[in-house]
Amino acid sequence: MNQKVSEIFKSNKIKNTIQRQRVYEYLITCKEPITADNLYIELSKDKSFNDVINMSTIYRILELFVKHNLVLKNSFGNDHRATFEINLREHKHHLICVECNKITAIKGCPLKTYEKDLGDLTHFKILEHRLEIFGVCPSCQSGKGEHH
Repeated sequence: MNQKVSEIFKSNKIKNTIQRQRVYEYLITCKEPITADNLYIELSKDKSFNDVINMSTIYRILELFVKHNLVLKNSFGNDHRATFEINLREHKHHLICVECNKITAIKGCPLKTYEKDLGDLTHFKILEHRLEIFGVCPSCQSGKGEHH
């Protein structure tokens, strides 16, 4: 088992199981947020692992990781299905395709100055913000999206 992941689990008082290890390691490789369903589909491709994982196990593992702040859970897109991603402790915004629900993370934050000005104006202590921008991705514009 990956030593680094086992140390992360140990420091968060999470029992290290093969299922948790595989879910966490797969999430590390994901470039974009993933649904529990798609995570299950991807993990099920490994036939040797197929017998020890099911959807309810995936959901329990993801909720455990969210509870320990190892994974971020978001609900956005047209279908508002929950997506999960490793918590890299980065502030991110997202572009969301309204046709295929593809989610693309945006690096950087154009709202830092606005957030400060808004806090000064309203006397709110602003803790965080989220920005989700909806549009149509290039694949869907060309007719090559997931739902075409």
